[in-house]
Amino acid sequence: MEDKKLIYIMNEYSDKSVQHFYHVINLLEKIADQGVDVAIVIEKCKSIPNIPNKRIQVIGQKETTTLKRALELKNILKNLMEDGYKKVFVRISTNAAILAILIARKYKGEVYYWNSGDNLTYDRKKKGFDKIKWILTGYSKLFFIKKYVSHFVTGPETMIEYYIKNLKIKRSKMLLLYNDIDISRFNNGTNDDRYQLRKKLGLPMDSQIVLFVHRFTPVKRFYLQIPFVAESEEFRKNNAYLLVIGEGPDEEKIKSQVLHSGFKDRVILLGAIPNSEIQQYYSGADIFINPSYSEGFPRVVIEAMACGLPVVATDVGGTKDIIGEMQSNYVLDKDDKVTFREKVNELLGNVELREKIKSENLNYVKKFSTENVSKMYIDKIFRR
Repeated sequence: MEDKKLIYIMNEYSDKSVQHFYHVINLLEKIADQGVDVAIVIEKCKSIPNIPNKRIQVIGQKETTTLKRALELKNILKNLMEDGYKKVFVRISTNAAILAILIARKYKGEVYYWNSGDNLTYDRKKKGFDKIKWILTGYSKLFFIKKYVSHFVTGPETMIEYYIKNLKIKRSKMLLLYNDIDISRFNNGTNDDRYQLRKKLGLPMDSQIVLFVHRFTPVKRFYLQIPFVAESEEFRKNNAYLLVIGEGPDEEKIKSQVLHSGFKDRVILLGAIPNSEIQQYYSGADIFINPSYSEGFPRVVIEAMACGLPVVATDVGGTKDIIGEMQSNYVLDKDDKVTFREKVNELLGNVELREKIKSENLNYVKKFSTENVSKMYIDKIFRR
């Protein structure tokens, strides 16, 4: 029987990172526990994860410039493939994917490239120099990858159809894999979790917290709902606070809108929080919102679900694929911000309804547990 060996190229890693790469280590440990030798290659390595699993080796790249890093990665992949690692999984990084495709051809290997998001819809609307730059530095790379990669990986189900339609990828090349959630880390909040978060933030113990966690990128257009979602007397009467966690290009725009809002006392901006610490905010909150204009597989939604939070979100990307029947009533048109705010206030005023959605979410999110998703990876990559 052929040995199961996997190279996993991670775009970046830091134990203080606000990005979701922090999740990946736990998934790879679960995959290794099932008999797969995993070589983790970290392109932008700010710290080396401590992984005691003997089936996992971690290679942190040392070079910092684009060209030198590419040459370094070339040698790493060459050595690993000569050592029997013939399957390469690349998450997001187009440069790494292109290099892996070229090297894998020589060694008769396979490259799996993962991406999930409807950014193509946004990028194609760019004009002038911005569009030329995108075509040369973004779309051209994606075009090469979709043509020559062994498997183009995405999730959830809606995103398969999105890429077939918008990137013209052959259906036979598409592969469905889910994002995972560590249910042991993200779990149902307790009364003590609620108390500790309010104490930390200096909020009344009987206050309600509406939580938002994401990166402020222009394509997401979060500034349309923040702080709008908190700007109503009903929100104030519900003794609610909007807790905003995130950073990014639109951060200053959002800060300015909060500063000039008549409800700024109801909005708390915390900036970036490391992903390794984010669960305490989910566990102490009451409702989660994701008012995004663009998504693929929104991991923040399954994080919230795993912590027992009802979610109010926009119907973009694959959001509706990852939720149950009751929760789907709170996934709304991305342009209807008034109804979005009304739905948040509806949940704030109805504890019984929140409990029902909470129960559904806690059960439904098990589908995306790290244990289940790790088996999905092995089935799709090694048992095809």
